[in-house]
Amino acid sequence: MAKLIIFLNKLLNLYLYFIIGACILSWIPNINPDYPLFNFIFTAAGFYIIPPFMGISFSPALVMMICALIMMGLKKIYDKFYAKQKPEIIIITKEQFDKIKEQNEIKEENKNDGI
Repeated sequence: MAKLIIFLNKLLNLYLYFIIGACILSWIPNINPDYPLFNFIFTAAGFYIIPPFMGISFSPALVMMICALIMMGLKKIYDKFYAKQKPEIIIITKEQFDKIKEQNEIKEENKNDGI
């Protein structure tokens, strides 16, 4: 389940970049939004959810806010249930490693003596 949450978070992040790309594409003056490729891009980015107001489309901003809220919710769920299970990287010096190795050898000797 943790991998699914991470995957959905990354997928939403890519979708946000797609929306930003569609917004930049909409600034080009000679693009025909009725052309099938551009119509698909603008529809997938959510340009037609709310009609434009005074020539400005606020729909992509609304879609981006909804995606950001979903991403925040996914992060909270991940932190609450799965962040404890995440493996940690521990950096130790050679002296610390040798000390741990000696302690393990002493424990093994004690186990063997008890047999």
